[in-house]
Amino acid sequence: MKESSIETKVGFFVLAGLLAMAGLIVAFGKLGNYFRKTYPVIVEFEDARDILKNSKVLLRGAQIGIVSDTPIYRVGQNYVELTLRIDQGTQLPTNSKFRIDQYGMLGDRFVRVVPPEKMDGTFILSGTRVKGEQEAGLNAMLASAGPALDEIRGAARRVEGFAKSAQELLDEAKNGKGPLYAVMKDEKMAQDMKNLMANLRKHGVLFYSDDSAQSESEERKRPEKKSAPIERSRP
Repeated sequence: MKESSIETKVGFFVLAGLLAMAGLIVAFGKLGNYFRKTYPVIVEFEDARDILKNSKVLLRGAQIGIVSDTPIYRVGQNYVELTLRIDQGTQLPTNSKFRIDQYGMLGDRFVRVVPPEKMDGTFILSGTRVKGEQEAGLNAMLASAGPALDEIRGAARRVEGFAKSAQELLDEAKNGKGPLYAVMKDEKMAQDMKNLMANLRKHGVLFYSDDSAQSESEERKRPEKKSAPIERSRP
């Protein structure tokens, strides 16, 4: 009798633990979404990329529903449909804005509901079809920065190629070859190169000005100083 009583108690505690675990899974997991009382709201987005089934719907940071299915494209339309399952006890004011947002740069995407500044006391009804707004902020900037990033990458490749060519010229000059070596051996070309570098340091690329020719002309026009005559003392 005692052994059967102990086994009954152990079995009862195991069953209670399993039921509690199942309840937690249903309450906090995705299975709990199927037991919520909700109503649908259909939102039309031009682009709903990376939105998945069961993505969250947030209002002022609180979850008020989920995305019931992946975006649906209707042939011949310029938008996709996103069906939201809003909790039955949550009323969304008319003229609320629906936006796709993201947790940080690498986080999950969700639908954000932004209520209007002025409410008229009416609310969105079940099955209502509304227009969604395209995302704004950092994510949109990054998405639209693709062409600019391509230009930056191309410029970086060109700079890298220029640096490689310059290094090749230096290597040839060290071995007594190439056009750079010829410039270094030619006194006039070497002087012109020095003047070029001096002008670049002084004026920069945008306001470049050649001061070497002006300096040479001023030196030519400068009169030669005549030595003062030495007076001889009379005896």
